[in-house]
Amino acid sequence: MFIIIGGPTGTGKSTVAVELALLLNGEIISADSMQIYKEMNIGTNKNTITQRKGIEHHLIDVVMPDEPWTVARYKKLAEQKMDEIKNRGKIPIIVGGTGLYIESIIRGLFDSKEPTKELKKELRDILHEKGLSYLIEMLYELDPEAVSEIDTKNSRRVLRAIEIIKSNNMKLSEIKKRTKETIYKDKYYFFVLTMKRKELYEQINKRVDDMIKAGLEDEVRELLNKGYNKDLNSMQAIGYKEMVEYIEGKISKKDAIERIKKNTRNYAKRQETWFKRYKEAMWIDTTGLKPEVIAEKINLFLNKV
Repeated sequence: MFIIIGGPTGTGKSTVAVELALLLNGEIISADSMQIYKEMNIGTNKNTITQRKGIEHHLIDVVMPDEPWTVARYKKLAEQKMDEIKNRGKIPIIVGGTGLYIESIIRGLFDSKEPTKELKKELRDILHEKGLSYLIEMLYELDPEAVSEIDTKNSRRVLRAIEIIKSNNMKLSEIKKRTKETIYKDKYYFFVLTMKRKELYEQINKRVDDMIKAGLEDEVRELLNKGYNKDLNSMQAIGYKEMVEYIEGKISKKDAIERIKKNTRNYAKRQETWFKRYKEAMWIDTTGLKPEVIAEKINLFLNKV
């Protein structure tokens, strides 16, 4: 068995996970695409050693900011850690807001080839010159089942289906089958933390202010001084890219802070939309509740099943 705690940024997932781990004799596996980077601590809001309360945390500080990282690599390492934790007689608790990471474990991940720029251009030219109906006919010839499974009124979906089929020389049904074969085979319980919009936004704004006080600007300057390019994936994280713009003199510090808050709020909305796809998840409104209370609620539920 393993447990997943997901939800938008600012809902207190990390703190709740620590409290739950204390109750369940668990260990935590991070599902955060930015906490995997070393030397990026303030802007990624990593739990401090004190906040971890002696609970083992995994997949935090794994690679340097300029090292390549993929979902496939995350899945492999996360599943290794889950096996190790269970072998120690403990319960793995996956916690984070990077939906793709969680998806790769419970829905599977097929390492499909992405379309070339040439193929993308060719298909878009066909769409422009011959229309959507021509592309639908092309898709039907490649994979008749796919036509009935996707929204053919959506040109983006039709293009994507043809791109994937042509790039992998494989029907969508076969890709789905191979994806399912990679699902991590164990029972899990999925909890999504949410919060009333007003309180969530207040929490996000406060957290950004706390990051600024903790020295986010100095952290970003240090990364740039060490030679980390501002165009790296790691440096595109919310908080870092806006601070780089300020450091480069493109915007004021006040504007940078406001942009971080706005971009984080927008990100939280996208995360909430993502997690709505999981029908098996239990949603918990954390508004006004202490992390210990939320952890106890989850624990009570687990004791009943």
